Amino acid sequence: MDKKIFHQNFAKAIEVVLPFSRQFVTNPLPSDCLSLLYPNMSYDGNPLVGDEQTFPEDSLGLPEEKPYIGPLTESEVVEFLWRNGRVPEWVNVTVSTFDEKYTYLELLCCGRFTATEGRLYHVGEGYPPFHVLGPDLPPDWESIEKSGKFDLHWRGAKPVI
Repeated sequence: MDKKIFHQNFAKAIEVVLPFSRQFVTNPLPSDCLSLLYPNMSYDGNPLVGDEQTFPEDSLGLPEEKPYIGPLTESEVVEFLWRNGRVPEWVNVTVSTFDEKYTYLELLCCGRFTATEGRLYHVGEGYPPFHVLGPDLPPDWESIEKSGKFDLHWRGAKPVI
């Protein structure tokens, strides 16, 4: 995949995830974002196919209390994930937390990288390999109309960055 297109696709995912998440949560999510990158979040024990490549060293040594890389800027994410034309086959993008200045995005990344665009997931969304997800929903939450908006940190304490 072309690096410029990969960067543009990531920027589009960010443009989508913020308004999508804001419709669910009561919290003020700043427009400036940083990312928490979780590498190797797929099962990669099956044989690699075609040009697939894995980078298990990306997650080796990450501490249990901070199993992510970052916070990273948009450009730093692109630099880390784009590897000579290979990119993760999928990247799930969701809002994780926020502070006064930034919204922090959680990027759960496939451990398999490819340069074959036909192997990328989420083509139908228009910005492969990125897949925008909403925030975790509270138990028994039904809809905005029935249950209303909720606090992003309904589970308890805000995550420490």
